[in-house]
Amino acid sequence: MKRSFLYLLFLTTVFFSCENKDDTVFEESADVRLNAALASYEKQLVEAPYGWNAVIYPGGGGSYGFYFKFDDKNRVTMYSDFSDAAAAKSKESSYRLKAMQTPSLIFDTYSYLHVLADPDNEVNGGTLGEGLKSDFEFSIYGDSLSEDRMAFVGRKNQSRLVLTKATQAQATAYTNGDLAKAVLFNNISKYIPYFKRVTLGANTYEITVNQNTRTIKMTWLNGNVPKTFTTSYYFNPTGVAFVSPLVNGSQTITGFTNITWNANSTQVGFSGGGASGVVVSAIKPLSVDLAAARRWWQAPVESGGDWRSSMGFHVNGVDDAFKVNDLKDDQGRPYWFYMYSPAFNPQYDAFAPIFNDEDGIYLDNGHAPAKPTFTADGRAVFTQLGTFGVIPAGGAVDKSGDLLFDPAGFYLIQTSDETYDMVSAKDAKSWITWE
Repeated sequence: MKRSFLYLLFLTTVFFSCENKDDTVFEESADVRLNAALASYEKQLVEAPYGWNAVIYPGGGGSYGFYFKFDDKNRVTMYSDFSDAAAAKSKESSYRLKAMQTPSLIFDTYSYLHVLADPDNEVNGGTLGEGLKSDFEFSIYGDSLSEDRMAFVGRKNQSRLVLTKATQAQATAYTNGDLAKAVLFNNISKYIPYFKRVTLGANTYEITVNQNTRTIKMTWLNGNVPKTFTTSYYFNPTGVAFVSPLVNGSQTITGFTNITWNANSTQVGFSGGGASGVVVSAIKPLSVDLAAARRWWQAPVESGGDWRSSMGFHVNGVDDAFKVNDLKDDQGRPYWFYMYSPAFNPQYDAFAPIFNDEDGIYLDNGHAPAKPTFTADGRAVFTQLGTFGVIPAGGAVDKSGDLLFDPAGFYLIQTSDETYDMVSAKDAKSWITWE
């Protein structure tokens, strides 16, 4: 005890001595140093003579390309690849640097950047109340900065924002509308058949683009063995930039350039991997995933869930071809989503619209398919056992059932860990996306 007391007394003496030393670690106060840091960051943003290329990676996934030009009056001019209009026309808004828990860059009036974070899902196709889980307030970390690069982290959703200094040629390309030309790649969604292929040099790829998640999936054959590659992408003035490169033997594809769009033939062309090609349609997969259909059906059985689609069937180039979003049930409740529930009952599945109001969710009418037949060539074929309620003839539910029970069946294309596209095996001109 005595030894401990003496040791404690010694520590107290040391601490007291430290507290009363006149010397300080820093010559300036924390506020002075913080203000100096903010001024330095602003100087770096403003004095980039040709502005900044930018990529934001929202917390909800995906990647989006931007261009920023900051001035010393707290104004920023930007372009965005989110839409045709945002790529073609600049928008000015305000910004400021502020000392919060860390030095922060804040875009404080509504801008193209805010579109990604807008909680209205009709604005950006994200989740109601959350948007794409992006940010417009970003923390700055000193160790993430260099002369030509600045990196930030979103304060709410931890989005990553990476800025790299633009060249004079890049700045000119933005103002000349080259970003809008690159976004012409989005016209790939106008192909009527689901399956699309492009030949680049000696290699033929099946290309699947998910514009909602900003991902590109490339499938090819190495002999008879299918290979797949998936990456996030964004646009810049030269075309489509891959977040990760595709390496296929001697061919490396970092993105697509020289984007062209022929409206008369409904064809997108581009260059990639040292070659050029035109995207053409196909009516079946380049390589059929023979286990996908059964895997799609089994997953909800094991998890106790179901598959949902907000839009119903896409047919002959038309989203929500049967207008399921206009449905109401017999009590006037609004449509919520279309459901496929495997093993809804031990004897049958369920394929039906689901309605909701403040009191709950409801199944009013729909189809009761038998468990699908899984064919040796990878298709799921559906047959009807019965119905739920009375289905109005010629209406959206009736038409959806007619398509589901087409005897040609469907290919199931897994587009992510939790999403599938179910594509008509008859002509690939109809499909539904399940989440």
